[in-house]
Amino acid sequence: MSFTLNPKSAPKLDAQASGEIRLVNVTKRFDVTHAVKDINLTIPHGSYCCLLGPSGCGKTTILRMIAGHETPTSGQIYIGDQMVVGKAPVERGTAMMFQNYALFPHLTILDNVAFYLKMRGVGKDQRRKRAHQMLERVQLDHLRNRMPAQLSGGQQQRVALARALITNPRVLLLDEPLSALDEFLRLQMRGELKTLQAELGITFVHVTHTQPEAIALADTVVVMDHGRIDQAGTANEIFNWPTTPYVARFMGGQNVLTGTVESASGAMARLRGPRGELFDAPLSPAPTIGTPVSIAIRRDRIHVGRVPGEKAELQPNSVAGVVESTEFQGNFVKVNILVEGGGPFVANVSDEEYFGELVKPGDRVVPRWNPEHVHVLSKADSNNAQKPYSEE
Repeated sequence: MSFTLNPKSAPKLDAQASGEIRLVNVTKRFDVTHAVKDINLTIPHGSYCCLLGPSGCGKTTILRMIAGHETPTSGQIYIGDQMVVGKAPVERGTAMMFQNYALFPHLTILDNVAFYLKMRGVGKDQRRKRAHQMLERVQLDHLRNRMPAQLSGGQQQRVALARALITNPRVLLLDEPLSALDEFLRLQMRGELKTLQAELGITFVHVTHTQPEAIALADTVVVMDHGRIDQAGTANEIFNWPTTPYVARFMGGQNVLTGTVESASGAMARLRGPRGELFDAPLSPAPTIGTPVSIAIRRDRIHVGRVPGEKAELQPNSVAGVVESTEFQGNFVKVNILVEGGGPFVANVSDEEYFGELVKPGDRVVPRWNPEHVHVLSKADSNNAQKPYSEE
């Protein structure tokens, strides 16, 4: 099941009004608890931005403040050149699509889509005409007389999108829009959201806790933790060049290790881990001897070999551990390793390499990597110095 947008079937959205969003020193407190603290963020007009983070990190609070459903405790929010704090949601040029779609069960699909125009005083004939056009745009006009309960999850999502877009917003706000769908439909609708945003050319702000969803959709990924932005950048930057141990771990594709600088030669420094391991890292200029440094290595850059004897002889850029479990993922095998005296370490081993040297739970192994695959984090892992290895 797939649909292709038909932009000729509906009026163009307002191309003159900017959908740039700027949050300036925005803080939101609930009693003494900071949901969001001193946020500064610019989302360019016409871009797709994902706010990503675990539950309680403040991402939905930001979305609700942009929409006008929450008021900042302090700070300013601009949409285009308009400061919108204090303005009603209807005055902001935004539309919001809720996690559960919030369709009215007693109204037909046509009347659901036309509802916001009815609330704005648009006449019956005009609002129904525009609702027909929006349903044609998402290829659901043939189902206009059905009730929401008679539609699939994917069809309900398209109805919710049509209802949000009928007001010609500058900004579309999406609160976990794919979380209620099964995996197959989620992947399909992910692609359709991206296509929709590209064809409309308006700003999308999408809240999710799912890393693959964010990196597949977004021009800008904003990773949040405890009410603050930990890092914002392109999907490529966030995944491959995280700046902090938190982002490296949260994105799920990296192992994080910490050591202190023992020596330096040229653009390469040698680090000594807390259990005596040696790691080479590209550091220029070389930091002071004894400086703590955290590094990240992508899981798919790790090679795993069995320990041939009683004791592992570690070379630089390796650690020793025991296989806890393996998970076949189709084109690779996820090998979960418990490092001796440390914590979890994960290698995504190609199926060819894995089945060429099969390892199983309980095997003693040495994960190793090449120093050119090491990424140096800008912040040392001071809060987890005794457990420097990656965590799920």
